[in-house]
Amino acid sequence: MAKEGRTMLNKSLIGIIPLILSGVFFLLYPTLGSTKDSSLAVLNTKAKSIAVFKNGVGFFMREGTVRSNDGWAVTEYVPNASLGSLWISSLDKDSILEEVVGFKEEVQRSFEAISIEELLASNIGKKVKITYGDKIVEGTIKSVPEPRAPEKGEGTGIDYSRSAYDPRLQPKLAAIVILDTGEGEVVLNKSNISKVEFPKGFSARYLSKEKAKRIKFKVAGSKREARLGLSYLQKGVSWVPSYLVNIGDSQKARITMKATLINDAEDLENVDFFFVVGYPNFLYADVLSPMALQESITQFIQGLRREGRQEDAGGMIAITRQRADFRESGTLSNLDYGYETIKGLPGAAEEDLFLYHKEKISIKKGERAYYPIFFDEVDYKHIYEWEIPDTINVDPRGYQRSEQQKKEKEQVWHSVKLSNSTKYPWTTAPAFVVSGWKPLAQDTINYTPKNTKTNLKLTVATDVKHDRHEYEIDRQRDVKIYNHNYDLVTVKGELSIKNHKNKEITMEIKKMLTGEATEVSHKGKIEKVAEGLRGVNQNSSISWEIPIKAGEEISVTYKYKVYITR
Repeated sequence: MAKEGRTMLNKSLIGIIPLILSGVFFLLYPTLGSTKDSSLAVLNTKAKSIAVFKNGVGFFMREGTVRSNDGWAVTEYVPNASLGSLWISSLDKDSILEEVVGFKEEVQRSFEAISIEELLASNIGKKVKITYGDKIVEGTIKSVPEPRAPEKGEGTGIDYSRSAYDPRLQPKLAAIVILDTGEGEVVLNKSNISKVEFPKGFSARYLSKEKAKRIKFKVAGSKREARLGLSYLQKGVSWVPSYLVNIGDSQKARITMKATLINDAEDLENVDFFFVVGYPNFLYADVLSPMALQESITQFIQGLRREGRQEDAGGMIAITRQRADFRESGTLSNLDYGYETIKGLPGAAEEDLFLYHKEKISIKKGERAYYPIFFDEVDYKHIYEWEIPDTINVDPRGYQRSEQQKKEKEQVWHSVKLSNSTKYPWTTAPAFVVSGWKPLAQDTINYTPKNTKTNLKLTVATDVKHDRHEYEIDRQRDVKIYNHNYDLVTVKGELSIKNHKNKEITMEIKKMLTGEATEVSHKGKIEKVAEGLRGVNQNSSISWEIPIKAGEEISVTYKYKVYITR
């Protein structure tokens, strides 16, 4: 299926490559049919809102106003947007965006000179005294040539996108400085200069020439002043949720959630943030838009092909995806209304996503901050969990498993069962548990929709003793199924639990097994698990919820039948 999908993607790429090539051609040559860009009015935009996802991407929305020149204007802010996510739109009803062109222009930036070479280049026309080896040369700086970029050939189709230059073509370094001594011109090797003496008033600032990214656009409409919006998906922001669960009260647990915001994108001031619960499908989040002006045509096409070859390895950290099979219930079609409000931030559901809304956040690039999202009181109860794996070492086809199952030491966990009666879904996140302000434990709250329950482990229950045994109690030999011979073995299992606590506890037991469960004690529930359906053996799950009095010892039994090949 994956191979077929990749084939379809490659075919689609073949179809769109001519369009992409023509589009990128006009990006690289923007002056065709356009006015001089330096005369255009500049659109300055400000981030208004950001929807931030836990996997490190954010959807930015910016706004700005500009007085256009014959409909044309330019923005100096060009984001590293993902493919297909960059949109410039007119926010005025009577204005229409007609054309958008990305280009690069040469600009000068001033820096403090940090080398002899930069000082010499910053003082062309000034008289200097240069110590060159064991000689002193005086004169006026006439020229300090700059390094020459390598000439680009036709290329071989090899991807050198990670290199500053094609490794086969090295830049030609500028090694000389030319002085006018009055008697003639002297050419010196810069690497042999040990000292330079300048007169008063020399410049210590270095002017660097570089290519700056720009986007110009044309707006048609009756108004000269246009209000525009810029939206895009970009990496550089993320959020990490976490919980504090206080079980100091015997009936109610106080749960508090906070969002830790990580900003490596830009300085942000008075921006509305939406912290998103869920994992949307952003197929091209790792592919830069051509309008980001960072890649050649070859690099862009190769990036598309790499994305088409990638398969989801399922290696995301637990808190970047939801670790449960639930889906949020209820949706709202517009973020401008219907926010649910409790003692915390407003929130809204949008399709299968849920958004926590925090207004007017100011945070600089490189800073981290956290914000309380909600707090509430929910019902909880103490439970003791015992999960028992399948131990018979037979697969659904009746064969012995090729790998011996690991014999892990089973433990009874003291946990709390929390009821999500809040108006928010609980996203997957670390949870720190306290009683009053005494620390008890830290675990993970898995994704929990509204009106459902989740367990939170506290500690191993050493005062709840447990043991288990399984016995073969019957065997029918040579049972023929589909021309194969099996032994039908009946197994009896016994679980013993003793409560050494001085109070009654609730025991939750889960047992997985290969075979058909036929009998259970203590009102256990049997479920047939839809796994290995082509095998002769069923997969079963048995669960119990049993109260055990202080000092009481109980024995829980079950029986099941399993086919084993002869």
